[in-house]
Parts: sequence; C-alpha cells; structure tokens
Amino acid sequence: MTDHLRLGAYLLAADPTWVRSSLLRYYARLDVLVVSVPVDGRGWTGAPVAAQTVLDLVREIDTRGIVRVVTGSWVRPDDPLAGDTAQRNDALAAVGTDVDWVLQLDTDEVLPSVEALERVLRVADERGLDAVEWPMRVLYRRLRDGGYLQVVGANGAVFHEYPAPVAVRPGARLTHCRRTGGEFLRPVVRGDVTSVQVARAPEPGEVRVELLDADEAIVHNSWARAPLSVRRKIASWGHHAGWRSTAYYWTRWWPAAWLWRGQRRMHPFEPALWPRLAAAPPGTGALLLEADR
Repeated sequence: MTDHLRLGAYLLAADPTWVRSSLLRYYARLDVLVVSVPVDGRGWTGAPVAAQTVLDLVREIDTRGIVRVVTGSWVRPDDPLAGDTAQRNDALAAVGTDVDWVLQLDTDEVLPSVEALERVLRVADERGLDAVEWPMRVLYRRLRDGGYLQVVGANGAVFHEYPAPVAVRPGARLTHCRRTGGEFLRPVVRGDVTSVQVARAPEPGEVRVELLDADEAIVHNSWARAPLSVRRKIASWGHHAGWRSTAYYWTRWWPAAWLWRGQRRMHPFEPALWPRLAAAPPGTGALLLEADR
C-alpha cells in the first residue's frame, strides 16, 4: 500500500437526484469511474429509470476522461434485490483490480468529507478488513419552505443509519446489494449510542470503532424529493413491494409534511429503524447543489 490511495468507483445509472452534489465530492480523487447503464432503460423491477440523464450528468463532470460505461440488463421483477446485486457485481468487476478500494456510493448520497473517508480506509487497511460502512443522516421529506425533515432517535437525538458498505476491496464479490459477506469496519459517530445498529450487539464480521464526527456522516436522500420523483423511485427500487409501497407513500410519506410531529416508526419495511422525524438543522441544504434540488 502506497501513501497515495488509488480509488475506483462505480455508479448505477438510474437516479439523477444529487448526481452532481454526490459525485463532485470525490471525483477528483478517483483513478477509475464505471457507470453501469441498463440498455433497456429499465430498473430492477422493470420500471423505467433515468439512465441517460445520469450518464449525461456524469459525462459533464468527467473532465479527465476516466469514465468507463458498462451496459446490460438487470430486470428481476420477481426479486429486484437480486437484480440490484447482479448489477453492482458487474460494475464492480468492470472497475478492475488496479486500485486499492472501490467506492460504491449511490447518487442520492452526499459524502461531506472524502478526506475522512480516506482516513478510515487506512484504518481498514491496517486491520485487513474487506469493506467499510459509513453512517448516514437520512433526509425524509422536503418542506414547502425549502427545509427538510430528517430521521432522529426516539428521544429526538441525532440519529444515524448504518445500512451498507460504501467501499469494498477490488475483486470482491457482493452477496447482497452492497454487502460482501466478509469482515467490515463500521466507523461510528463519536458518542452515538442511540442509533439502532449501534444499540445492537455487533453483527458477525463487524469491527466497530468510534472514528467520526457527526458532520462527517453521509447525507442520504432516499425520500426528500418531489412527490413525482418519490413515486418513480419506489416503482423501480430493489425494495419495491407492490401495493404496500404505494400504500406507504399515501399513508405515511405524503402526510408527513403536516403530521410528522406525531408520527413514529417511519421506515417503509422495518419500522423501528427510523424512530421519528424532526426538522433538519438550518443549513442542511448547503451541501447540495441548487441544480440537484
């Protein structure tokens, strides 16, 4: 391992939300960038996705000519998460092995500090681990005044989700979406004792270390977007559950703009993961480029 970390990354061309905000945070540090594009313009459920829009945005950003485009079809309507895993494995393989780590950040995830990520990757190197997770601050709903609702703990405290690795070793084989099945580093926000995954005992293969400040957590926009965009998202994502997804949209997500103070257990398929909602701190939007909002 040299002093300079060689970094690769892949993007799945599906969701244009925050592509610029997300990619520009770490593009300058990349040696290889793979963009996985479905040739049929369809996501894992078979619903249409904005693949060409994502590719066009990435090409605008790619001033160094490091992008490799990989095409295929990963439609799996009976098991969308299998399609998710298959597409990621194909993209990961296309990055190759001439890098130290491969970043697998989704386009709706904004990493505030790539320097913090590199620091943690070196900790994972020292410990011989296969993957690195990252805490995420979940934005849930954008309000008419331009502010956001975010997920918080049951007592209203700052809350982080630790859903999946954001970096893996080159040549790894993903077993479920972004997970490898091997040992992984879970860098925890200092003082975080209430987030659901931290309150639980460590998972098999998990190495848990307090390494981060709260402002180094990823800002994740699964849901804090325009209503039409949310409907398109739930029609094509790997967790699509037919009428249950539509029911969640209308009975939980849509009313949150008005009813959030009394709502609890907000996660769409594992309710306890998102205990409640609160207004995000002023300035949350400062991480985001206006064109992406």
